[in-house]
Amino acid sequence: MKRVILAVICAVFVFGTMATGYAEQGDWRGGIRSRIQESRQKIDQGIERGTLNRHEADRLNAELGAILDKIDRMKADGRLDQGERDSIKNDLDRLDRDIFKEKHDAVSTVPAVQLDWRGGIRSRIQASKQKIEQGIDQGTLNRHEARKLNKELGRILSKIDRMRSDGRLSQRERDKINRDLDRLDRDIFKEKRDDNRSHEYDRDRH
Repeated sequence: MKRVILAVICAVFVFGTMATGYAEQGDWRGGIRSRIQESRQKIDQGIERGTLNRHEADRLNAELGAILDKIDRMKADGRLDQGERDSIKNDLDRLDRDIFKEKHDAVSTVPAVQLDWRGGIRSRIQASKQKIEQGIDQGTLNRHEARKLNKELGRILSKIDRMRSDGRLSQRERDKINRDLDRLDRDIFKEKRDDNRSHEYDRDRH
């Protein structure tokens, strides 16, 4: 009986070691993927709570984009080694410090919830962001397609900022924004169903 228990323990240990080593071969594992998601959420929350203005958020998103581009280059051989993961984590540490700094400086904006994100616009913007991120995760959008769609969303957000310069959005302005979001939804749908599929995340699942 003791031999059986010992054999089971050894098997569990070996399997756990193999699983850990296998997980570390995945490009987004080892905490990197979750940290990227957390950074995105911190930036979005900063906009929603008024601790980040649009200029600060754009700058932080550009910094995050540069990290994602760096990961793409490092993943050219199909994996990330320990040195590459350490380099990316250092970049993410710096991004976290920059987010904290921007959120706590003297420049802020009125929380979006107090302004004209009502009437379904704010929730539609969040839904569009989620659709793009889900497309990346599920492999129906590649990095180029996602970047193009995020740029289109960024133009809509910039347009909203200009329209909100008087502190409100008129019904005509809300109608224009909703039409822009309708077009973005169609573009997301189209890009997700074209023939240019991304398989870069398949390696993370195997």
